[in-house]
Amino acid sequence: MSINTPQLPSVGIVANLDQSDIDALGSYGTFEFAAPGTVVIEQGQSHGKLFLVISGVLHARRNDQGNDVLLGQVEEGEWMGEVDLFDPSEAVCSVVAVKECQYWVITRDNLEEFINNYPSAGILLLIGLSTTLSRRIREVTRKLAEQTELTKLHESMRN
Repeated sequence: MSINTPQLPSVGIVANLDQSDIDALGSYGTFEFAAPGTVVIEQGQSHGKLFLVISGVLHARRNDQGNDVLLGQVEEGEWMGEVDLFDPSEAVCSVVAVKECQYWVITRDNLEEFINNYPSAGILLLIGLSTTLSRRIREVTRKLAEQTELTKLHESMRN
């Protein structure tokens, strides 16, 4: 796998920013590497950071009462951590590198500093984050509705 030069790619929530704003945003965070098996986000721990996967693959996993459940895969160009960025609390799942990864990470304080220094770009970034959150909430809601229907079906078959 080739490791990219530390530079934010124009993908996802930053795709609508000018290259100069993307470069500026990149300077507010840090570029990190994770070997396979590295826990980037640990379930139950607060991190208050936003991550962009530049290369590699990670798995979002949740451990419930000893059952390890794969919630999804996080790939190149995808963002993660946005919930804890805005509502610091316990992470609802762990995110673990499956393949060697390069990612960029920014803290809430640094993000706020970027927004204050680059308000137009900051607005576009926040709209992108809101869009990502909305899409993910819609998907979770859809899955919950499907699960509710399956539960009702199973209950009606038992009666």
